[in-house]
Amino acid sequence: MTSPSSATSTWAAGDYPAMAAHLSPAADRVVAAAAPGPGTTVLDVGTGTGNAAFAAARTGAAVTAVDPTPELLAIARRRADEEGLAVTFEEGDTDRLPGTHDRVLSVFGAMYAPDHARAADALVRACAPGGRIVSAAWTPDGLMAAANRAAGPYLPPPPPGGQPPVRWGDAAYVRALFAGHEVSVTTERVSFAFASPAAAAAFWVRTAGHLQAERDRLLADDSWLALHHDLAAVFADHTTADGTVDANSAYLLAVVRPDR
Repeated sequence: MTSPSSATSTWAAGDYPAMAAHLSPAADRVVAAAAPGPGTTVLDVGTGTGNAAFAAARTGAAVTAVDPTPELLAIARRRADEEGLAVTFEEGDTDRLPGTHDRVLSVFGAMYAPDHARAADALVRACAPGGRIVSAAWTPDGLMAAANRAAGPYLPPPPPGGQPPVRWGDAAYVRALFAGHEVSVTTERVSFAFASPAAAAAFWVRTAGHLQAERDRLLADDSWLALHHDLAAVFADHTTADGTVDANSAYLLAVVRPDR
């Protein structure tokens, strides 16, 4: 994931790999839209545990994966070794993207940059002439956004000047970010299944580093259970007849072809 350097440790505070496993279909969709292959160079921005980087590497592309969180990069490197994939990993964020590449990917990564316009410009600079940028970002009206709204009252206020990450999931906003370039968008979805709303809330809290980082404070002021309750209420809207949760979260898939 890409984020302000002062906040990178929060990505490692939760069980992000468990969430990343649920998100791998979105990474596969982004790579399919990018259509890399042998002889293609790929940059995965905010690689996390490497889902998109690995999917691109399996096509024969030469892949560089960047993330600001050392703990997640360590997991990604171990996964690459286990699968025998040649991926170059570098610690960094959108302010320090290495080189230019035929394909630039961001799967729920660049959306967390503090300055959206600056991040978009960085992606364009990292894209070689004739290449394309493909991003996935949660939509403002989807499940992920609803869960974030429920958790918001339990978190510290966002930093001054920060921009909501889900704005990257708004088609008009993305077109404005990449004004002057060809942009095409589609809405896709990631599915989630849980035994109950309470199980969904427990998973959400366990995997979310920014929530785990507040655990001690929320336990001290007796808010920890209330956080779980409010998140469970979000998933209650997605229960089936047998009480299980069958939900999906929409994301915007944007394909940008920079005009050089």
